[in-house]
Order: sequence, then structure tokens, then C-alpha cells
Amino acid sequence: MTRANKDTGRKLTDYIPALKWLPHYNRDWLAGDLIAGLSVWALLVPQGIAYSSIVGVPAQFGLYTALGALIGYALFGTSRQLITGPSATVAAVSFAVVGGLAASPNSDEWIAYTAALALLTGAIFFVMGLLRMGWVSNFLSRAVLEGFIFAFGIGLIIDQSHKLLGVSKVDGSYWNVLVGTIREIPQTNLYTFAVGGAALALLLILRRYFPKWPRALIAVVLGILVATVLPLNANHGVSIVGTVPTGLPSVAIPTFALSDLTPLLMGALAVIFVGFSETLAAARDKAALHQYEIDVSQEMVAQGMASGVSSLLGGYVVDGSLSKTTVADLAGQKSQMGSLVTAGLILLTVLFLAGLFTNLPNAVLGAVVIDAAIGLVKVPVLRKVRATSRVDFAAFVAAGLGLFFISVLAGVVIGVALSLLLLIAGVSKSPVRRMGLDEEENTYVVVDRNPRAKLSEAVLVVDMAGPLFFADAAPFRESVLAMIEEHKPRAVVVDLGSATFMDMDGAEILSKMNEELGRKDIKLALARVDHEERALLQRAGVVEEIGADNIFETVRHAVGSLESQLTSDMAVRSHH
Repeated sequence: MTRANKDTGRKLTDYIPALKWLPHYNRDWLAGDLIAGLSVWALLVPQGIAYSSIVGVPAQFGLYTALGALIGYALFGTSRQLITGPSATVAAVSFAVVGGLAASPNSDEWIAYTAALALLTGAIFFVMGLLRMGWVSNFLSRAVLEGFIFAFGIGLIIDQSHKLLGVSKVDGSYWNVLVGTIREIPQTNLYTFAVGGAALALLLILRRYFPKWPRALIAVVLGILVATVLPLNANHGVSIVGTVPTGLPSVAIPTFALSDLTPLLMGALAVIFVGFSETLAAARDKAALHQYEIDVSQEMVAQGMASGVSSLLGGYVVDGSLSKTTVADLAGQKSQMGSLVTAGLILLTVLFLAGLFTNLPNAVLGAVVIDAAIGLVKVPVLRKVRATSRVDFAAFVAAGLGLFFISVLAGVVIGVALSLLLLIAGVSKSPVRRMGLDEEENTYVVVDRNPRAKLSEAVLVVDMAGPLFFADAAPFRESVLAMIEEHKPRAVVVDLGSATFMDMDGAEILSKMNEELGRKDIKLALARVDHEERALLQRAGVVEEIGADNIFETVRHAVGSLESQLTSDMAVRSHH
């Protein structure tokens, strides 16, 4: 093999991590991966079918989605335990996006647009991953996301309640659905309510006392048996799933009207905002537990491939699931071989077992979704956010109210806007600190932390502990002027060594300060200016205004030079 081929192979394994672990698979892991694959299958099949009703597509598309997502992620992901597949949260976002573009759920048009949304989501994920944009995950506010998920859990319970009652579905916001469903209560089908209520009670009992049991599968199997033995659909009007075809799904690239590209792209970004946060939370949790690292950018590639392969099979958007990942981990999954095992079992289900779900009551599917939604309503998280920060709690509530009273997409938009506002607000409060000389270490340190630091009466030294950019420029100036007013120095040194970033606004504020201080006969110097900052200051004309001689490599040199200048100026004035 040539050197070039070796380099190509190394780079290829970086993009397809399965090429690293599959050839060196540890056979001792196989038992755990097989058990995990079976355990996840028992959870994923009923959830995939149930979540299809949230998306607005026929039941079999949940199985197609799971099959594509499992294979796509297993080959490209860097987490050993993460399970990617159908998710209630991104399913609801998908319904909200496609609802504005297609006529009615379960129609061919609706199915095509649902797959198109998955394809565009996958494409955006893939490009972001290739561009190594994993850093964007750091800008999503956890409080905002938790508020979104909390309200979504409550909304999903309300949204699925009509299935338990056997009444007509009400459209609109979750608030509208709640009001409309309450009005429909007199029309409740008692047989449907008995089936759905019993299924939900069973799920809650199993959740409480037998959490490791495959409760969703148990409820689904019992629901099918009851509906088949008692012919509830024919004799008592209990709605069932209906025909679920067996056989391989067709592989095709979904098509859509070019005029709908913009709303689909916006919808894809909404899916990414909601889904990737949940994905990373699950992946990081298990990586920390098992002491290995994940590649966040490669995780974007993997989620892109998961949604992309799902779309080619006609499926919908997916994300990494904390609940299914936890099931896999507790069952002993050691690698993504577990996901491939689950994919194989899903394929067998599609080929031979899908028809068994024909008599499954929709009330049972509603109970399965409500059981999953209950897990999203995390009261301890609400209490923690409320006790930790008023600002975060306000963002938590705002995102939740937007979703509940307006729409799912409104909740996402509000969530993104609040995350950006919280980010800007946070970085715009970078402290401006007074510095003094630590004579033992011969370096400048923060005075508040080092009370013995030596201070110059003539020269005030300040540093900016954060970015000096548009959101923080004015507060920085105000802080420095307040220090000048308090300490009455004759010169000021701005230490930029801790300034993580500077933009044109930051450069202009330094220019403005130089002009203001000049009018007060106070000298300004800069210290520890890196190459990029100096180039920016040069382009903005700040270097010329302040003077290249007043920009120093170290704070000590700057203070020493200014003190010498001030002494010389004093001597000249005394002479005259």
C-alpha cells in the first residue's frame, strides 16, 4: 500500500468510524450487544408505530424510519451506546412543518413532504459535520430546551388524549386541543376508553414496579390480542391501526415543489435545534459513564446519515433517544453492533411480522405515546431551574408558553431567539478587572484576588476577561471610565491578553476611549495584543491613533514605559 493510500484509509475511517471498530470487533461484546439489540427492538417497534401517528404517516413508516436510522447512525456515529430512531419531540416538529405544506395526514403528498424534510435535515446535519461545526451545540440554552420539552410533554399528553376517549381530533395549539377535547368528552366511546385506560394503567404500573420490562411491547401485544378476540372494531367501534403491509420499503429520493424549499429548510433547522440537543445529552452521558470521548462534529454527520437513510426509505426525521439509549446501556450494549442487531430485527419485523399490528387499537398507541410523554415532564428539572436562576427560569417558561399556546414551531423559534439573547447577555457581562503587580512572581494579577498586589498611583491597569465585541463594547468603556473616576490615574493600560475575541465595535471603542482620555490628558496604552487583534486595530486605524509605540508585548513594559513618560513630563513641566 502506498503512502497516499494509507492516508486515504486513515481519513476514510475518520468519516466512517465503523471501519475502525468492525474489523477489530471484540467477540466478548457479542452477548451484550445481542441482548441490547433485542431489548431496544422490543421498545422501538411499538414506539415507531405510535410516533408515526404523531408525524401523520401510516404505521409502517415508523418501522422504515427505525431501520434507516439505526443503520445510518451505526456506521457513522462515535457513541458506542447511542440509539438513534423515531422520537416524539422531532416527530411533532415534523408534523408542524409538513402541516403547512401538505393537504392532509397519511396522504401521498404528506408522506413525500415528511420524507423530504428528513432528507434536508440530514443534508444540513451532514454539511455542518463536515465543516466541523460541532461548536454550535454550545450555544443552545439548556434552560430553554428543558422548557420546550417540559411543555411539549404536557402538550403531547393532551394531543393523544382523544385516542383514549375515542373522540375526534381537534386541531390548533395544544391549548386549543385541550379546550376542544374537553368539549368532546360527552362523545366518549366507553369501549375505547376502557381499552386505552387499561393500557395506560398497565404502562404506568410497569414503569413504576418493573421499569426494565418492555412495557410498550407488552401493552401492544395485549391490545392486539384483546381487539382480535373480542372484535372491538367491528362490534364496538374501537378504532384500530388497520392494514400494515409486509415487505421491503421502496427506496427513492423524495420530491417536493421548489417553492417549498425555504419552509422545509427552516423546518429542518428547527428539527436540528430540538433533536441535536437531546442526542448530545444522551451521547455525552454514556460516554462519560464508560470513559471515552465522542466527536461532536462527527455526531452531526452520523445524525445526518440517520435522517438521510430514513428519508430514502420513506421515513421521517430522527434523533438520538435518551430512553432507548438507557435501555441499550442497561442491557449491556458495548458497541454499535447492538444497533445493527436491532436493525436486523426491525427488518425481519417489516418482512414477516408487520401484518400482526393490523388489529392494534389506536387507543393503545395513544397510551404508549402518553407513557413516553410522561417521561418528558420532569418536575425536578423545573424546580432546579427555578431555584438556580431567575433569568433561566423566565426563558424556561417563555419557551414552554410559546409552544403550548401558539404552536410547536413558535416554541422552537422562541427557544432559538431566547438562546441567542441569553448568549449575548451572558458574554456582554465580561468583567473588567483592575490589575496589580505580584512582585514575587513578577507578573500582573487581578487585585480582587490578590490583595497584596502592588498598585501604581499613576497608571491604572485593567483587563477584559472576555470578548470585546459589539455587545460588550459600551459596558467595557463605562467600567473603565468608572475606574478612572475613582482612582484618578494619569495613564491607563488595557491588557487584552484575556480578551477572547474582538470585532470592529471593540476596536472603535478603544479609539473612542483614546480620544476621550486624551481630552483629559490621560495617556492610553495597550498590552498583550495578539496578531489578529493588532491586524484588526491596524485596519481600523486604531494603531495609528494610539501610536504603535503605545502597544506593548507585556503589561510590565507598558507600565514601565508610561511611568517613565509621566516622570519625564513632570520634569519638563517643573523646569518650565
